[in-house]
Amino acid sequence: MIELHPGQSDVYSDLFINATHRNLAVCCCRGWGKSYMAATAAITAVFELFELNEHVPNKNVYIIAPTYDQVTDIYYPLIHYDLGLGNYCDRSSRDLGRWWLPNNVELRLLSYEAIERMRGKGAYFVVWDEISSCKKGLDPREAWEGIIQPCIVTRWSPKKARLYGSKHPGRFLGISTPKGYNFFYDLCNYYEKDSVWGFYHFDYTRSPLTELDEIERIRHSIDPIQFASEYEAKFKESGNNVFYMFDRKLHVTKDLESFNKDEDVHVNIDFNVGLQCSSFFALRGKQIHILDEMQGHPDTESLAIAIKARYPGKKIHAYPDPTGKSRKTSAPVGQTDFTILQNAGILVHSRDHSPKIVDSVSAVNAKLKTAAGDIGLYIHPKCDGVIKSLERTRWLDNNQDSATIDKSEGVEHYSDGIRYGVEYLFPIRRGGKVVQRGHNF
Repeated sequence: MIELHPGQSDVYSDLFINATHRNLAVCCCRGWGKSYMAATAAITAVFELFELNEHVPNKNVYIIAPTYDQVTDIYYPLIHYDLGLGNYCDRSSRDLGRWWLPNNVELRLLSYEAIERMRGKGAYFVVWDEISSCKKGLDPREAWEGIIQPCIVTRWSPKKARLYGSKHPGRFLGISTPKGYNFFYDLCNYYEKDSVWGFYHFDYTRSPLTELDEIERIRHSIDPIQFASEYEAKFKESGNNVFYMFDRKLHVTKDLESFNKDEDVHVNIDFNVGLQCSSFFALRGKQIHILDEMQGHPDTESLAIAIKARYPGKKIHAYPDPTGKSRKTSAPVGQTDFTILQNAGILVHSRDHSPKIVDSVSAVNAKLKTAAGDIGLYIHPKCDGVIKSLERTRWLDNNQDSATIDKSEGVEHYSDGIRYGVEYLFPIRRGGKVVQRGHNF
């Protein structure tokens, strides 16, 4: 038995019972149940097609998701086993993402990366999942206007639906969590100009599948823009600033005490021949206080000597680029950047593999300021290189989704080092969600 919670029931009623709109854009938070809603809608459309004459053409239903792995790993078991479509099909293929059903009806799973395969086909119903995450290949607007929309309106117009004896014309469901002002944002505003479109918005307070105390906990661990997008389902973006939560007025202050005699010294390091940008901080509770910086050393060995000389007798913890475990920055034969630091008596803390850039950036932004307003990183004004790096590091081509930092100005070295340290000490932890469904429908 299919069960839908109230928000999902509203969307379902609009599409299949009241038929208020032919096209719906649904903007919802993580954990709302997008996949379950999409699969339920697709199966309902399949059963509507069962009722038509065998010779009616283009009895196809599509579900589109960003990648092949997503669309098959999520939707095939959900549709085939959990929702039971396997009991009705003549045959199916997980690899192809297809169900061949009686009466010449087909349900197809398609990765956005292969959207061109849909060109020229006919579609009775199309679900496009996680539109905001569809980045690879064709521009999403072109995909909608040049492929998906024509597949629906040219083969399943209201006139053709009446000719075929269908109670509905072709329809579309676009459902996604927002990621800035991209094509999905435009899609969500189509209803303002075209009556065939409807729009729904569901934040975490309207999702029975999420635990509110978990979301409130997350509010203290991620930054406001990320929280607004992921859990409030709001269209927010940071432009091309990598560290968009950095604010001189909030984070730069003279009211930071120097290292006291019993305090360990922590250092973020970005290995780079001739630069070796390093920022020194005290770890005070859950706060990072960046108190000093240095750069300009020709190699790691000279950097290690300089660090020990600046803080004699201190216990020093280093957080370098994880690739330094195997890389040699002008090091003697048989040594790596890590072993040079360790031989100097510096404790090295690093992950086995480099974290994803977007994950380490998220960790820094959350440390700068969480959605709950917590600030966990302060900088002394004498650290001019650190301040400049956090202020001026940009994404390449104004596109944070490519996860490529613009290195043309050479300002990113200090912030690169900070990413390694903050991500190691304060990684982003995602909350879970309960898995039960909502009300019967």
